[in-house]
Amino acid sequence: MYKHPLWKGRITRLRIGFGNEKPGADIRIQAFFSAYDTRHNINNMNFARGSATCFWITGDVDYLRRNIDRIRTALKYAVDEHHVRTEKIVLTTWPGHDGLGSVKIDADGKRSIREGHGLSDNWWDILPFGYKDFYATVHLYDALLSIARLEEDIRAHPEWKVAGECPPLDPADLRHLAAEIRARGNEVFWNPATGRFVACIDSEGQAHDYGFVSPNLESVYFDFATPGHARSILDWVSGARLVDGDTARGGEIYRWIFAPLTTTRHNPDWWSWPNQGGGAWGSGVQDGGCVLGYSYYDLMARLKILGPDNAWARLKAILGWFIDVQAAGGYKEYYARRGGSLQGGNVGGNLGLTQEFWESAMVSQIMLNGFMGYKPEADGFALRPALPREWPELTIDRISLHGRTMTLTAAPDQISVTGLGGPDRPWRIRLPGRFRIVEYIQAGQVFKTDSAESSPGNEAIFEVDGRAAEIIRFKVDAETKKDY
Repeated sequence: MYKHPLWKGRITRLRIGFGNEKPGADIRIQAFFSAYDTRHNINNMNFARGSATCFWITGDVDYLRRNIDRIRTALKYAVDEHHVRTEKIVLTTWPGHDGLGSVKIDADGKRSIREGHGLSDNWWDILPFGYKDFYATVHLYDALLSIARLEEDIRAHPEWKVAGECPPLDPADLRHLAAEIRARGNEVFWNPATGRFVACIDSEGQAHDYGFVSPNLESVYFDFATPGHARSILDWVSGARLVDGDTARGGEIYRWIFAPLTTTRHNPDWWSWPNQGGGAWGSGVQDGGCVLGYSYYDLMARLKILGPDNAWARLKAILGWFIDVQAAGGYKEYYARRGGSLQGGNVGGNLGLTQEFWESAMVSQIMLNGFMGYKPEADGFALRPALPREWPELTIDRISLHGRTMTLTAAPDQISVTGLGGPDRPWRIRLPGRFRIVEYIQAGQVFKTDSAESSPGNEAIFEVDGRAAEIIRFKVDAETKKDY
């Protein structure tokens, strides 16, 4: 409605036309419901990115043919609708999605409702993220890089016959735009006073920083944060650096053990609904609460910036907590004696663990995506293991790739793949540069060896026939080992 040329900002009357051919019908109207704009500005970019990931895992070319127009259209809409080409960040100008809270407080402390403001945009569904939106900008940045990679895959495989009616997106253009977004976003959203990113900047120019832990950690996970900013974020979350004015600092950030708090500064007023806010600190998930699923981003960010030993120490604390939970009979029984309250099933609380918190399943992926460093690709996969010093090796089984189920084992000097099988083409496997030799093993015996292709940077690329052996083993040769 707001785009109609006669729109004046408020509906005062409604006309209902039923189009009946003859008069005399009886109509009973039970109720009218007014609705607000519930759109999330991250849905298009997450759809595009999720679709690409689905293809890389399954290798389903027919799926890609059927969905490529949707993927391209969704990403293009996100870029165009949110003024990304000109602003170099996500600027959401939908009415009500302006980053302003639903309550305004004057100089005398009097509270009044801001009609038509305070709508939410994303996972933080009761907080008015919006306008210059940091969270959405980070997710768009990663989506652009994901679809650039997907378009490159399509170009490299004309035999797939993935055409679609929408013109292909230019990978170089997407990567260039992503680089511009990263540079601009690290300027616009960074708060030098607190050493972290703000949630958003509203339409009145006010930045909102309540110590949003997960969005900051996601910026590290997606390589959006610059190295200096990433280190500052991890120092804050880990307690190595204290932020003045925060309600929770240092060890208090991990008071619930299984994850850092969602926020570290009490938010009394910046909410999407007038009846929210004003509650006690830590009484709700989105104001000092805690969500298990987002521990994944904490672990992955620690692995990237602080190293595998630090990430493993954090994971051990989570494992110890989970053992205690199981011994107590489950989450409900455990927190009945410890003061926490579980949110879920339309019941409020400060801990997001069960019910609608499906993202709890993410935490275990630290093993595959993190310590194993696994990444599915169109023609195979990449591995970049990062093992803690306490681990002699890591084995993960039941990994699905293009319809095959394989087992990976990584040790400092060798990587083994079991059950890879293969299509009628070689698999392309990318490993750290120290791995130079591949061995094919059948019945416990090595019957064939080969070497990696030369590649730029610290990477070894192998073309292997997964059908040729039970086990395919990659090794560090003596000469290469000297260089690492």
